[in-house]
Order: sequence, then structure tokens, then C-alpha cells
Amino acid sequence: MTERRAEELRVTIALTARDLFIAEGNTSATVERICAIVGIAPRTFHRHFPVKEDVLGPLFKQSEQLIVEILRTASADADPAELLAHALTTEVHRRQVPEFDRRFMELMISTPPYRLRWLEWGEGLCGEITEFLCRHFDLGTDPFLRALPAQLVMQTMRQAYIHWVDAGHSGEFAEVERIMLRGMRLLVAGLAAVTPSL
Repeated sequence: MTERRAEELRVTIALTARDLFIAEGNTSATVERICAIVGIAPRTFHRHFPVKEDVLGPLFKQSEQLIVEILRTASADADPAELLAHALTTEVHRRQVPEFDRRFMELMISTPPYRLRWLEWGEGLCGEITEFLCRHFDLGTDPFLRALPAQLVMQTMRQAYIHWVDAGHSGEFAEVERIMLRGMRLLVAGLAAVTPSL
């Protein structure tokens, strides 16, 4: 199987699992059940995902690729706060199914093994966010201080999505975008105050 076809299968499995989890309101669907819907054997599933909790990884990867593309292709004069808020909300905004996505986030946040995968995914973005911020601010060479702003960006993003989930059915996605932008403006203002802009 070519890598492209293998990745397409991984995405199909991930989408099937996500849709099944959301339809049932929990993540208890078995590997065998997911496989039956996709039309594959469990050994094929495990060839791509060592454990069931890894099944949503391809969806996180797609989201990460979109965020990275936005950060890498941003114009040099783009407002860093606006661009970060846009990049970290664009997947949900683009899909135009916010209630579906809110239920998905609720499952990710409330189910410990999946929450851990979500948190791990966020860690993978820190390097790209650091590089983006370095184009706007002099973050210096100290590894801790250089990486800290990206960690704060990711924590702001997490808290915005957790707030959305906690708001329940009344939580409009526009509220996530609003508080994400406010959080990013706060972070960027702090960076501007303590580091020279480039």
C-alpha cells in the first residue's frame, strides 16, 4: 500500500471513529465495531493505530497542517494576535458545523485518554508557533524563554475550547473566536512589553 493510500485509510478510519463517538455520545465503540463500518480487519486497524486511543491522530494532523500553513504563509506585517487566533480557530470555522465540532471537543476534553492525545497534539505545534513569534519579536536564545510564549499560546487555545465546551449548547463558536483573540492580544501585548519587536 502506498503511503498516500495508507494515509487516506487512516483518515477514513479516524472519521468513522469520530462520527461513531459523536453519534453515541461516548468513546466506547470497539475497534471491531469501527472496523466493521470501514470494512477492514482489526489487524489492519492495529497496523495503523497501536491502540484505539490513537485513532483520532489523523484528524489532529490535518488540523495541525492547516494551522502550520497559515502561520508559515502569513505576511510579515500581519497582526500576530489576529493571525494566531485565526489559525487556531480556522478548522472549526471552515467546517461550518460548530455544534458537531463542539460535541467532538467535549468528548476529547472529558475522556482522559483522548484529552491526553489532544494535549500531546498541541505540544507538536509549539515549535511552529515559536518560529512565527520569532518573526515578530526577539525571543532571544535562552531555550526556556524562547519556548515559553508558544506554550502560553497553546494554553490560551486550550482554555478557549474548554470554555466553549463548558458553555454547553448556549456556547456559540463566535465566543471562542472572541476570547481567543482577546487572549492572543494579551499575550502579544506582554511580549511587546518585554521584548523588542523586529
